[in-house]
Amino acid sequence: MIGRVFDERYEIIRKLGAGGMAEVYLAHDRHLGRDVALKVLQSRFADDSQFVERFRREASSAAGLNHPNIVQIYDRGEAEGTYYIAMEYLDGRSLKEIIQQFAPLRVDHITSIASQILEALRFAHRRDVVHRDIKPQNMIVDDEGRVKVTDFGIARAGSASSMTETGSILGTAHYLSPEQAQGGHVEASSDLYSLGVVMYEMATGKLPFTADNPVAIAMQHVTDPPVVPSALVPDMPHDLEQIILRALAKRPEHRYLTAASFLEDIHRLQRGEAVAPALGFEPSPGFLDYADGATRLMRSPLTPDSRAHRSPGDRTQVRRSSAQGGDGHDEEDLVFEPPARRTVWPWVMVILFLILLAGGIYVVARTLSGGDVTVAVPSLAGKSTDDATTELDGLGLKLEIKGEEQTDSFEPGLIARQEPGEGEKLRPGESVSVWLAVGKEKVTVPELVGKTEVQGLIELGQANLQSDIRREPSEDQPEGTIFKQDPGASEKVPIGSAVTIWVSTGPSGLQIVMPPVVGLDQQRAMALLGQELKLTVKIVEEPSDKEAGLVVRQFPEAGQPLVEGSAVTIYVSDGSLVPAVPVPTVIGMLKGPAGLKLGAAGFRVLVVEQPVEGYDPGTVIDQEPPGGTKLKSGKTVTIVVAVTVPTTLPTTTTTAPTTTTTSPPTTTTTTTTTG
Repeated sequence: MIGRVFDERYEIIRKLGAGGMAEVYLAHDRHLGRDVALKVLQSRFADDSQFVERFRREASSAAGLNHPNIVQIYDRGEAEGTYYIAMEYLDGRSLKEIIQQFAPLRVDHITSIASQILEALRFAHRRDVVHRDIKPQNMIVDDEGRVKVTDFGIARAGSASSMTETGSILGTAHYLSPEQAQGGHVEASSDLYSLGVVMYEMATGKLPFTADNPVAIAMQHVTDPPVVPSALVPDMPHDLEQIILRALAKRPEHRYLTAASFLEDIHRLQRGEAVAPALGFEPSPGFLDYADGATRLMRSPLTPDSRAHRSPGDRTQVRRSSAQGGDGHDEEDLVFEPPARRTVWPWVMVILFLILLAGGIYVVARTLSGGDVTVAVPSLAGKSTDDATTELDGLGLKLEIKGEEQTDSFEPGLIARQEPGEGEKLRPGESVSVWLAVGKEKVTVPELVGKTEVQGLIELGQANLQSDIRREPSEDQPEGTIFKQDPGASEKVPIGSAVTIWVSTGPSGLQIVMPPVVGLDQQRAMALLGQELKLTVKIVEEPSDKEAGLVVRQFPEAGQPLVEGSAVTIYVSDGSLVPAVPVPTVIGMLKGPAGLKLGAAGFRVLVVEQPVEGYDPGTVIDQEPPGGTKLKSGKTVTIVVAVTVPTTLPTTTTTAPTTTTTSPPTTTTTTTTTG
């Protein structure tokens, strides 16, 4: 491809990367005279309707989202026997690369990146587009800190009743929300959960959940609490931790339900204000090491054969049969009980005795030798270097000038900061490092009144200024428009200062727009309408062929203006008309046709990839429940798909996208499959 002119328009310069379904090139658009990123579907997938549809959706989803923090789509088409997308070329690095190199990131970097991602998600969610694959690999950060969200390949309308293209669960296991992991309905809060995982990774350098295979990771998202970030980074601000933990709540109604409410807490953190505590979170006392030894009851997500893959070394498995499930077939629970523990108190007492003995010997030795002479470091902030030198000389310490620091707290030339701080102990002859104050560079505040919130934030960022956003009704300015600012335009302020902007919420009395809730379950709709928007909700059950508990109608319709306390009605399916149909047999079929067959029968599909020899890659080697079992439409069927056994054992965990579920590669595991 290098050096060619693709579709008689795009001159290929170099290859930028490749994924599971497409290759991306840097190309020059000869028609418009600009560089673009050209994403070309691999030719072997050009005849696969499932891949072509996903490729088409990426173009159409992103093309309708014109926002500074979303990659812009310029063109799409079909040429040379395949399909392509021409998009904005981003000269930067993925957020994943930045995390791998620099994490844990600074708090201001975390909040800056998260706020820009939330601006993009808020824009997309308001247009009823849920990304469904939020992960750091899909975020590009340029040298000036601007963030762009990419890859809307598995995005879907938030009101859609299914989260899949053909019923398959999509997304990357490390960043899946609990409802995605269970094959449930995906909504805006699912993207916000995934962003919570990304923020956890930025703040700690680690993922909240890891395991040897994607299914185990997915089940951790559903059942296990993460290790609290402050256990990994002790000096993490409490409010940042609360924001992350709220985003990672298992139940959507305990999370941020909208990107706007998430963004408000980020702005509060940036202003130094307190945020609300996380709801519904029970922290783990360690790395998922339950100190109380309590038995945990877990549903096995796969076939009975796959349950044998669990390691027997840590816990004893006790199998028991539960009551019949709602679909008329037996379910089994696995109870993992800890083995009997031996008493450790004699050893604890011995260790404590040895520690006390060693401490006593050390104290006696220090006393006999006269000990080390130390002096307390005085406060040097605001003093001249001559005065500080004189004071330190009297204590036997030295002054070391490390550099300068921009500040308005002290006159230029005086000491602005010191290390170590006041009161810390040093030995005579050691040095105290200081930084001298220099005045902050001043910049001109831009004119923001009359501009949109996004435009205002961009101009403040370009002027190296921070934002403090207030939202109030305005009779003169439309919703989303800035109608007041402080300091005013053309004023000179120190670089990095905060500019307060007031953003219109529209005329008073019309501050709420009825959101779309059709397709949500009753509990989530109630949380959004009643708790978040303060509306009075009436629930009416009615017969429907939709899954029981799903909202099938609403009044008023989405988009209608309301005021706080307005009465709304949601009509919820009682599930009485959901048909029970036989599950098709798909063992021996390829993954794509199998997913289409099960999707056409009305089932969701959970795809589990299994390295195994003796099968062609992509072949379905097992399914649960078996073919012929009758299930109600909308239930999940698990299929196990063969993939090539790795020839070498990988030493690190990376992310390798697949056709229907983007999963991180795993270390080689021993598994049992049934053909």
